[in-house]
Amino acid sequence: MRSSPTLGNHVTTVGIKTAGLVALATLFLAGGVVGCAPTAKEEKFESIVRVSTNGAKLYYQAKQQYGITRALDLSGPLQAQAMNGVITLLDGAVVNDPKSPLFVGKRGEVFVELGPDGYARAEADLREAMKLSEDWAPAWIALAELETRRKNFDRARSYLKGAEGALQVLAEKEKKKPSKPFKIMGLSIAPDKPEEKDPRDPSLEENERRQLILNWLQDGEQWVLDSPQLLMPTASGGRTVNGQNLIRRLRARLEFGWVILRLAQGEPPASVLPLFDGIFEWDPDYFPARIEKAVQLRKSGQFREAERLLRPYVDSTDPKLANNARLLYELAGVYTDWYVKEGDPAHPNAKAAEDLARQGEQIFVKLHKLNPKHAAGWVARARMYAAAGERGKKPATLADAEQWLANARELLGADTAEMQQVQREIDRAKKALAAPAPAPAGGAAPAVKPATNTGGTK
Repeated sequence: MRSSPTLGNHVTTVGIKTAGLVALATLFLAGGVVGCAPTAKEEKFESIVRVSTNGAKLYYQAKQQYGITRALDLSGPLQAQAMNGVITLLDGAVVNDPKSPLFVGKRGEVFVELGPDGYARAEADLREAMKLSEDWAPAWIALAELETRRKNFDRARSYLKGAEGALQVLAEKEKKKPSKPFKIMGLSIAPDKPEEKDPRDPSLEENERRQLILNWLQDGEQWVLDSPQLLMPTASGGRTVNGQNLIRRLRARLEFGWVILRLAQGEPPASVLPLFDGIFEWDPDYFPARIEKAVQLRKSGQFREAERLLRPYVDSTDPKLANNARLLYELAGVYTDWYVKEGDPAHPNAKAAEDLARQGEQIFVKLHKLNPKHAAGWVARARMYAAAGERGKKPATLADAEQWLANARELLGADTAEMQQVQREIDRAKKALAAPAPAPAGGAAPAVKPATNTGGTK
């Protein structure tokens, strides 16, 4: 296994670069945030209110920063700092448009991701979004995730059932009277007919109000990863929401909520894995479900199936997929566990397992080039190096393993149980290498040539 000379001294510089990723996360915000316009006189509609240009600008800036934060798979203080920036922008959007279920609901979803400190505000926002629009299924689903995290499983089930009802109502309305194309600020959607109505006009017909809700739902779902399947062309050359695919995406997200609930309740991978088929029947490219299924396949020892699920995304020509740090970390984890299990000299696949280590290292290099502060990645990488150094009897590889572990300790400022386990594996291997070889029967022990690091394959 080849070490990375450019990363070998990372532990001495990691503390200096703390602001680097934060700067990257705010790269697109260099122009500054304009002040919030005064709130206009409240206009009452059924299910919708107008969206201001200023509120929309802040919302899309938040979306852009969130995309960068998630692509880097930040954790710990870095994640908190970056997500606080997203929250600040959404605060501005909500101040401008307090009656927008999209703005209020999305802020609630981000608060859920912030962890226990954000749960109270998350619940308040998500409940408010449901009051603003009875069809706002994402709020039901996010509340279910919130209660799952709180381990209030009965309440989580209740919210998931509520989401099913909201989606059923939305689907039935669309089936009976499909929405016409509708142009709304910020979305590249054009009407089939030349005349357009002002979205602030109280005379909006019911199907036009619903089309506006669909537009907002579509945009809210784009925070996961942009999905072109949620839009479709119009006869005039513009684009409009593909209502059918949008509802399928929301159903996939709902089914994923049921899976997460069952995992949180302690169900083993074997009983949960079949449920992913239902998710992919609704939306085969629902990214969070693909990641989670790969995790469960890895935990159950089905490494090849996990690799097949993730590898096409890593090899994609779409940089949003190929350069997603969470995706890279999970695939590297698959190769690490696979190598640790099958690389044992006693395993029949031991020789072929060396290729797994090489592939794993390639993914780790890409991950830490994208985000050198990915602490969990450094721990997993140390684990793979510890196994390789022990099996190959290579002190230099074990030294690299200790370096990767040191990187993680500096980033986290702690020594987790997993890190302590990896350190024990390294210490065990070093002890075995230091022990003198047993003397052959009837003769002296052979001289042992000291191992040297030539900088090549270890």
